[in-house]
Order: sequence, then C-alpha cells, then structure tokens
Amino acid sequence: WYEGMINSGYEGVREVAKRMRNTMGWSATAGAVDNWVYEDANDTFMADPEMQKKLMDMNPNSFRQMVTTLLEANGRGYWETSEDNLDRLRELYQEVEDRIEGVE
Repeated sequence: WYEGMINSGYEGVREVAKRMRNTMGWSATAGAVDNWVYEDANDTFMADPEMQKKLMDMNPNSFRQMVTTLLEANGRGYWETSEDNLDRLRELYQEVEDRIEGVE
C-alpha cells in the first residue's frame, strides 16, 4: 500500500502521514496498536536513508508530520524505542524543519 502511495508523489506521502497520525489516534482512543506497528513504521520510513530522502524531497511537510507522530507516540507512551532512535528522529526533525524554513 505505502509503496503505491509514495510512488504517486506529493499527495501519496500526505496519505501515508495521515495514516500514521490515525494510527496514533487508535492508540489514544482504543489502545489497540501494538509496539511493533510503530517500530515497523520507523524501520520502513525513518531508518532507511533512501526512503528519508524520497519522502523529504516529495513532501517535506508530510515527512515532518511523520517524524513528529513517532516522537509524539513515544512521548505519550504508545511506542517504546531506544534513546538512540529518538535522538535520530529529533535530528531528522531538525533537518526537515531547516529544509522547510530554507536554512542551510
């Protein structure tokens, strides 16, 4: 599913970000999301440098939302991950924020 969405470009990346946001909503309202779901999303979209670049190039705002969603999921206690991974996500957030703001 996500490959088809991402291959469709800007709007597809937005849909993936929206799905991640909805997943966190399911955690908040129903507690129905296991840790591995967030871990898989992290591995698929954040741990792969090629995927990071692709998402950031296609839709940096949605990529920022994806990073923010994972950080928020951890902050709310829905997702447990390593401190090293959280540091990497924070660095990614700063990188995409700088790109959106035109900071070099």
